[in-house]
Amino acid sequence: MANTLVIRTAGVTTAISVTASSTSATLITANTNDQVNYCSFLNTGSTQVAVNVGDANVGAAVLPVSGSATGNFVLPASMTTPIVLAVPACPFYVRMIGSGSGPSIVYVTPAADQS
Repeated sequence: MANTLVIRTAGVTTAISVTASSTSATLITANTNDQVNYCSFLNTGSTQVAVNVGDANVGAAVLPVSGSATGNFVLPASMTTPIVLAVPACPFYVRMIGSGSGPSIVYVTPAADQS
């Protein structure tokens, strides 16, 4: 198991405008020859955002309800610091949906461990 101490950007930042309807699949790519398995997410909007990550056929994002397992994770509203999560190797796709009319702007940046 790798010990990651430093994370560096490994691609350009993509801004996604998220409303109460699932976004279309947005391609996230790296600009390095390294295998990229991390990504930072920053939700600057005032609504929570559910995120679904996968290949070109990633399903529509839906907000989870009690007792259901939908999507991959939910970003809190009004974030001031991005979170870095493990993702499928780049390139990959994301789809998102907000908990309100929004829009919320979510910034997605591929990241890699600095070895």
